[in-house]
Amino acid sequence: MKQLYTRVITRTALLLALCVVVQQFKNLSQFITGPLVNLILMVAAMAVGLGSGLCIAVLSPILAFLIAPSALMQLMPQLIALVAAGNAVLVVCAWALRKQQKLFWLGFVAGAVAKMAVMAGGLQFVLLPLFGAALNEKQIATASTMFGVNQLLTALIAGALCAVLWPLLRKVKGFVLEKA
Repeated sequence: MKQLYTRVITRTALLLALCVVVQQFKNLSQFITGPLVNLILMVAAMAVGLGSGLCIAVLSPILAFLIAPSALMQLMPQLIALVAAGNAVLVVCAWALRKQQKLFWLGFVAGAVAKMAVMAGGLQFVLLPLFGAALNEKQIATASTMFGVNQLLTALIAGALCAVLWPLLRKVKGFVLEKA
């Protein structure tokens, strides 16, 4: 049991570190970093467990902000909580359907839709009305795109990658720490 606990912590830390490294390239394109981060979240949930996925889901936006915050996050740091919530929804959906032999990919699709709904809804109905005064129209439009349809697309890309990789990863001896 102690050995499994050590493996879970080690894998979670390694996946979190990989996630933070990937996020350092966020200025290249949201469509490069977004799918990679979402893929890491999905793999963490499915291979290491729900706790691992949620830990990375919450800590990665905090660490990204502390290391190299985007201009938008500097203006509205409340976005960190929104990203964490969207990530958490994606992780829960991927984790919940991981045991479905042929339909596990539905967790990725449901997660992508749910993540976009949480993030777009949270931005439009909570953050912008409460904290959006610091943003101009162009910044609001950018935030709406980044936290709306772009989240859906990047999560769907990650889901497609994970749908291809997961059956292969699951066969690697010792890769899955949680019974998948």
